[in-house]
Amino acid sequence: MDIATTRRNFLKAVGLLTVMGSAGLAGCTTRANEGQSNGPRLPNEPNYKGYLDGTDNYDYTHDRRGNDAITIEVGSKANMGDYGFSPAAVAISPHTTVTWKWTGRGGDHNVVATQGTFDSGEPVSDADTRFEYTFDRPGTYTYVCEPHEGMDMKGVIFVGLGEPAGDGGTA
Repeated sequence: MDIATTRRNFLKAVGLLTVMGSAGLAGCTTRANEGQSNGPRLPNEPNYKGYLDGTDNYDYTHDRRGNDAITIEVGSKANMGDYGFSPAAVAISPHTTVTWKWTGRGGDHNVVATQGTFDSGEPVSDADTRFEYTFDRPGTYTYVCEPHEGMDMKGVIFVGLGEPAGDGGTA
């Protein structure tokens, strides 16, 4: 076997491995909202009046109405690091308990309603941290992680039985 044949076989093998590797990676891109389940979308998106405009993992309002309890990750991939709530916007029914669960990534976090409705307390980083709040009244509840608010670590809970009116009024 001459050198030209060996080189040709080598290049064919490299080309084949490249094509196979690319095919194997198809669909494996990392999304800004990693960790979010691609669950049902709220049919009529509320108007949050620009509140989530800078939050890069906000894709739509995830419809979790009809559940007694849901969980939101604190410290999920977003905003150039682990500075997100996942999902960023959720619709729930009245009397639903939301549990925010820390991932242990992104440093110290907390969960504080901008209207003063709920507050998880001082920022912490422990992955075992959980904070719960039961939403009894319909409305739109906006919240932040205080240490990372400037990085747009924000979230919204839309509480309602029917479809949002589209005005995104806050509770």
